[in-house]
Amino acid sequence: MSRRAPHIPQRLPVFVGCEGESEAGYVSLLSLFANQASLAVHIHIERLFPGAGDPLARVKRAVERLDHLKGRREPFKHLFILLDEDQVAGAPQRAEEARRLADRHNIVLIWQRPCHEALLLRHLPERQDRRPPNVTLSDRALVAEWSAYKKPMTRSELRERIDLEAVYRAAAVEPELASLLRVMGLTGYEA
Repeated sequence: MSRRAPHIPQRLPVFVGCEGESEAGYVSLLSLFANQASLAVHIHIERLFPGAGDPLARVKRAVERLDHLKGRREPFKHLFILLDEDQVAGAPQRAEEARRLADRHNIVLIWQRPCHEALLLRHLPERQDRRPPNVTLSDRALVAEWSAYKKPMTRSELRERIDLEAVYRAAAVEPELASLLRVMGLTGYEA
């Protein structure tokens, strides 16, 4: 008597481009939460550094990587890139060009306002509405709340302070992050 192999659901392929190691650690943490919830999703974390210094360069690098990966794997169903918004002020025309290029390729830009540390701050209890105006004040505010914070943090280091409830807290005030969580199947928050 032959036994049938168990049905393994197709995993939804999702591309997430990361500006730096800090973002890669964070997205890896989100992927861990999806795996723990037995969600049929595969997060492909693409490091867009070094050599891609502003939002436009990073979006171009992501498009190049996506072209390179075509045919080597199943196509990605959803595309995201995490970017620091503080870099927009220095080159608004390049930032607008980055937005247009992302739109042409159906890439959702997750703007970290003004930077990754400010996004992390919004994960902490009763801090989801904190909006430091610049990188320096974002760093100070995060370290004041999380003295062990250092840059970059790995998934396991982030996991010591950020749980799924914290991610939901941040997603409630960050619509682009909420969009990524919905695609992943990580729901349970109100956006």
